[in-house]
Amino acid sequence: MTRALPTPSRAWSALSQIPGFDRDDLILERATGQGLNNELWRVSSGSQAWALRVGQSADALGQDRAHEALATESAAAAGVGPPVVHARAGVLLLDWVEGRTLSHSDFDADTVARMARLLRAAHVPAPSGLPTLADRIERMLARAASRGARVPDGLDRALRRIRASDTAAPVLTHHDVWPNNVMDDGDRLWLVDWEFAGAGDGMFDLATVAVAAGLESDGERVLLGEYGAPHDARRFAEARWSIGLFEGAWALAMHTFRGSTDSFDYAEHAAAQFAGLKNEPRS
Repeated sequence: MTRALPTPSRAWSALSQIPGFDRDDLILERATGQGLNNELWRVSSGSQAWALRVGQSADALGQDRAHEALATESAAAAGVGPPVVHARAGVLLLDWVEGRTLSHSDFDADTVARMARLLRAAHVPAPSGLPTLADRIERMLARAASRGARVPDGLDRALRRIRASDTAAPVLTHHDVWPNNVMDDGDRLWLVDWEFAGAGDGMFDLATVAVAAGLESDGERVLLGEYGAPHDARRFAEARWSIGLFEGAWALAMHTFRGSTDSFDYAEHAAAQFAGLKNEPRS
């Protein structure tokens, strides 16, 4: 399945709906770091610049753009996301961050420590109404099933296990803390792309960093210590295990939405992630 390239007409249309941005002095440029489900543009006027992100197919993976806007604004208020100029109906306009998007090779020991501190700041009390991790997974599985995918048997048990770990004091969780959603401006790190955000246990975000960095037990202990939760190894193990269900649901939904290609087989990735769920952490 061929993916269409972003077109300026859609971006200009989105800008025209934002108060104060329907004017002739704006320059629109396609930005690097295009997402799988969103268009990203750099908008500038003189010395000012903004990032314009236009969401595609709002229900492709069970996203709710109102939830995304709420999470993006909460992240900005917490100081971990760029300041928000406009957030509505799948259109986000943020202050431009002059920096670079990280890659897996950037997740060395120093960056992992910085990520732990960034997540500690990000995990503020969750705004009312955001979905849980299990809610996110169920929505992606439902989208995949509605488009003809066969959802493997036995996932209900894994979902129940994840729901049982829900915390009574949920925090704002990103649910997608892979390097491509982290920016470094040379001084500090920023978390971007909050479309899968929710309310839950911050250990899921921390565990994602551990997977991205390929951490083993010693590295995990350092990560938990930097985060300020050195004695939460059990919660961390549960969170790391649950990434398989989230990733599998995402990949299955992506396979039915975009189709797998030679460059990436979403169906194969989903099967591998679901198979790993057999290795449940010990209680």
